[in-house]
Amino acid sequence: MFNRLKKSMSLALIILLLSSFTVFADIDVSSDISAAISGDLETGEIFYQHNIDLVVPIASTTKIMTYLVAREAIEKGEVSRDDTVIVSKYAAETEGSSFGLKEGEEITLGTLLDVILIVSGNDAAVAIAEHVSGSEEAFVDRMHQTAEKIGLTTAKFINPNGMPIDLEETDQNFMSTRDLFELTRYIIQNYPDVVKTTDRENLVLTERNYERTATNPLLPEMEIVDGFKTGYTDKAGLCLISTAPVVIQEDKNMNRRVISVVMGAKSHTDRIIKSKELLEYGLYQFSKEKLFSEDEILDTIIIPNGEEMNLEVNPEDYYHIVKKGSDVKTVMKYENYENLAPLSQGDIVGDMEVYIGEKLVDTISIKASRDVEKAGFFTRAFRYLRSLLYK
Repeated sequence: MFNRLKKSMSLALIILLLSSFTVFADIDVSSDISAAISGDLETGEIFYQHNIDLVVPIASTTKIMTYLVAREAIEKGEVSRDDTVIVSKYAAETEGSSFGLKEGEEITLGTLLDVILIVSGNDAAVAIAEHVSGSEEAFVDRMHQTAEKIGLTTAKFINPNGMPIDLEETDQNFMSTRDLFELTRYIIQNYPDVVKTTDRENLVLTERNYERTATNPLLPEMEIVDGFKTGYTDKAGLCLISTAPVVIQEDKNMNRRVISVVMGAKSHTDRIIKSKELLEYGLYQFSKEKLFSEDEILDTIIIPNGEEMNLEVNPEDYYHIVKKGSDVKTVMKYENYENLAPLSQGDIVGDMEVYIGEKLVDTISIKASRDVEKAGFFTRAFRYLRSLLYK
């Protein structure tokens, strides 16, 4: 009898229909762009992808790696945001998108970091590189070292700003869209305050009589967007890394952040439309759900050697990102609990496999809801004899 119960419970399958919301069609933004991705910051789960392993020119999206290398140098105490950077002739003469630095000008490193993220000054990126590493070449070496540390396998840099030297294949900064997504994740996870800079719609520096609108075109288009970085060259096309948070006041464990990347768009309008579509797809077609709560009764199992044999069991609190309309399935697998007693509340008695659709996404613990004392010798003997009679 006990064996039959154990077998049936071990194979128990619970199907939870998570959502009654309308399921919208999957998106397709693949036309007239090089590559695109939409995904989750915390888990790295990808919601949409197109050509994400194709290595493409990355233009000024390069500057997020420049920012990262500088932030790590600050964290190590090598430099400070308050450092005064003296602009070199080489930095001042940098071509392309310009902040307007002059040779000999003095400006703080912190201001230059704001400049590369908000208005994408190529000259500011070079000035940062020279201050942090002594030369642009040494800084580029450090960019490669950082890429290797993070696990970016496709990153290739020739400078800290993304400005091509010419149109030759060797004279561009390159990376796959998957690696750009992972780089963005790494920066926001390790330096979450970065979005306090990237969500600024304007850069105003009264001491320089300077005011310019941020290059990110999504900031005025979507109030929820708080970053991240633009890019453009003839070869790279129009590029945009975007990000937006989801904040659930009632349960911070349901908070999340979506990142999207569009590479190689042909027009400003198309870049905006497709970036919005990728973000909205991740924001509104997926949600972080509390699938199981530690105080819910998941099942009742029998502990043959327990003083009280029937034991209600609980899961642990468990959250996961789920696409609307998906069904969640669980398979519970218990320990051989013939002689589990004594048990304390919270002791693990088995595992539960969690499936979304047909995909196994996690395995979580099943725990005893209360203490279970071991039955005395005569009680166990009586149960054994009774089981023989009723076989």
